[in-house]
Amino acid sequence: MRIEPIATDLLIVGSGFAGLWAAISAREAGVGRVAVVDKAAIAMSSQSRLCAGATIYCLPEDDSEVWLRDIVEANGFLSRQPLVAEILETSYGRLRKLEEWGVSYPAPEGVYARIPSRGLPHVKMMVVPRFRDRVGGSAVVDALRRRAIRAGIRQHPRILVTDLLQREGRIAGAVGLDRTTAEPIAFAARAVLLATADCSFRGNYVCTDPTTGDGFRLAYDQGARLSNMEFLCTNTGSPTFGFEGTGVALKWGGRLLNAAGESFMEHYHPDANAAEIHELTQAMAREAEKGHGPPFYLEMGDAWKRRIGPALAGIGGFMPVNLTRLEAEGVDLAKRQEWVPAVQSLRGGVRIESDGQSDLPGLFAAGMAEALDPGLFNGWSTMRAMGSGERSGRGASEYLRSDAPISPDAEQIAELVTRAVEPMDRKAVGGPRPDVLIERVQALIFAPKVSILKRGESLEAALEAVEDLRVATLPDLAARDPHELVKLHEARNMIQVAEMFLRASLARTESRGSHFRIEHPELDNERWLSWINLRKGEGGKM
Repeated sequence: MRIEPIATDLLIVGSGFAGLWAAISAREAGVGRVAVVDKAAIAMSSQSRLCAGATIYCLPEDDSEVWLRDIVEANGFLSRQPLVAEILETSYGRLRKLEEWGVSYPAPEGVYARIPSRGLPHVKMMVVPRFRDRVGGSAVVDALRRRAIRAGIRQHPRILVTDLLQREGRIAGAVGLDRTTAEPIAFAARAVLLATADCSFRGNYVCTDPTTGDGFRLAYDQGARLSNMEFLCTNTGSPTFGFEGTGVALKWGGRLLNAAGESFMEHYHPDANAAEIHELTQAMAREAEKGHGPPFYLEMGDAWKRRIGPALAGIGGFMPVNLTRLEAEGVDLAKRQEWVPAVQSLRGGVRIESDGQSDLPGLFAAGMAEALDPGLFNGWSTMRAMGSGERSGRGASEYLRSDAPISPDAEQIAELVTRAVEPMDRKAVGGPRPDVLIERVQALIFAPKVSILKRGESLEAALEAVEDLRVATLPDLAARDPHELVKLHEARNMIQVAEMFLRASLARTESRGSHFRIEHPELDNERWLSWINLRKGEGGKM
């Protein structure tokens, strides 16, 4: 199948905070043709839009060295420290730019209103950003989207990128599918910047359905290294409805209870219910092993109406909309609610250099697609997304100034397009449907002995099952329509990322942050104060 590619200088995959900042930064640095592609609506369906918009900004009066130490220590000393320092030092400049573009943060009497970032002793974040009639993450992303339009950045919504193009050892573009029609599309690009979301395996945490590891698999297939893939952050939530804000609830009066209705966090951590999220889920798993659950419960009581509810209702993003919906459906959050551990986010990503470039010339990464640190803290994900996007967009522009133009190979485009649409052409509809395949991956990864309190034998068994899905099941699956075709490709991505997670988890024989190995419960800096890098080897083996 011959496809005439759309020509651009820089192709950015993903249109959240990182992707939009990268696009704007590249255009400001002189890149002539910048295009943004997203598998959903540009900007307005990203994780960035759904978040509350809490963001860490290091102001001139703050001690960036102290903040850097907080962040590095909280991440188990596995942060890329020079990159974190650069993001901190440039954050005030991004704040000023956002304000110039119309975003405002509360500043009573001329002083920014800031609150502590949970888990970081000195670091503070700003909340409730506003832009026109929007509040929260949607306010910031809308301002960035409008800025990108003014800058002449081309937009390609509802395109799932299925593979990248490479020629003479350099990136040369990408191929993808229109998710509504399954029509193939190709891009000839001198550089590609991955600004996709992380991977939650369509996790049981709120708003994580689109985070299917797309960028991780794209980079891996090109031979780029990925790091920190063993760090899968879990959170807590309701098994029956979406809720984001457990951290606020547990800090301001909420309690986790076991099946007997007893508060238990006091037995596991000195901060009790205000402990970090991985401490909460690990304690829930230990209570379950003792026969004290499930079920577990979240009890907020009077604190819900007095403090927690009003705080979440005014913070923006997904939360206030969801609270209105829950109230309409008769859910009373002041009453005790069943609560469970939930998979939220895999915190690894593409290993990049100081300019945001991977091992492969012309392939860049930013935001949740790059490996920066393995932790999850209030306001930090937003900050790192915007900061890394700005940096990688600038790095891509420098690469394009020095790189000679290269065109993709027509035969490679045809081969990858054929592979992308092939499941639609298969006559036999054997094997499970893509949604059943996704459920199998979830059952493997969501098991507490695989995701929370990791046991070697459980990881090995899950790895064997995931390899079987990748080798024996996935190649023969058929898709009946464009929607199923997209789900099949997302399942393919999740299966590949699940294998990365399991192999890295087996390799790290210590416990650090959200990675807890039952057989190796202690921190081991002598052997494991290092990154585990994964890359595609000969014959496709990891």
